[in-house]
Amino acid sequence: MNKFVVMMAAVGASLVMASTVLAGVGRVANTAHNLSSSSLSAFFKSSSENQICIFCHTPHNANPSVPLWNKVMPTQSFNMYTSSPTLSPAAKAVTAPGPESLLCLSCHDGRTAINVVHNTSNPTATTVGNEHIIALDFGSDPNTPVYGSSGGVSLGTFTWDSSYGANLGKTSTDVYSGTNLMDDHPISFSYDAAQTSKPQQLNDRTTVVAAKSGNAIRFFGPEHRLECSSCHDPHVDYGYIKGVPTNTGGNTELRPFLVMSNTGSALCLACHNK
Repeated sequence: MNKFVVMMAAVGASLVMASTVLAGVGRVANTAHNLSSSSLSAFFKSSSENQICIFCHTPHNANPSVPLWNKVMPTQSFNMYTSSPTLSPAAKAVTAPGPESLLCLSCHDGRTAINVVHNTSNPTATTVGNEHIIALDFGSDPNTPVYGSSGGVSLGTFTWDSSYGANLGKTSTDVYSGTNLMDDHPISFSYDAAQTSKPQQLNDRTTVVAAKSGNAIRFFGPEHRLECSSCHDPHVDYGYIKGVPTNTGGNTELRPFLVMSNTGSALCLACHNK
């Protein structure tokens, strides 16, 4: 068989396996993570960029190289969740998000601009240093597209009002802080270490992975860390964008971007023995 055919078959098989593991019921084009001009969302949408994946991924000159990341990464220090008296020593010891969670926070910290990328398909895009700014506009009504009227999103901080629900880093006094994870589920700790110290409260990892509806909860690295993407899959079509049904056939039980259904708190109870 021709070597090129063999190579392409291997690549195709790899992509199928990767999509099975990572994307689940993913149809990212039907989700709020599609910020292109073809987006079903009217809340954040580009009037000039027709590429969907480019807001997160690039095939060349990616940074970080895995997973071919196209976004500027957060550089600030984060305040991590530490307040619970029942928190395991492993979670209490974490002082910064892991690399997988930083990928999510490069859009969701409330501070790092979501439209600043390493590469864009538009050769005339505005540049700042080595980065490119994709024209991105937004409106207050998810059913009414508003292009240009609000000035878009600037480099450095978001410039829209505080109703942006996925802003994880905001504080009670500063919605653009980008540093506050103290009111969010702990991340970036070794699940194995946490379970060893709290065996009556946390299920062992084998049980967690087996308790799935769709994709399983995922762990990362040799420490089997729990990160944002342990429970969330950014590619999942769950049939809603900003509370409005999209009628795309998405699985509503996976709202918002869950790796498995949380009906009856199934996702929570996969880890927590309550």
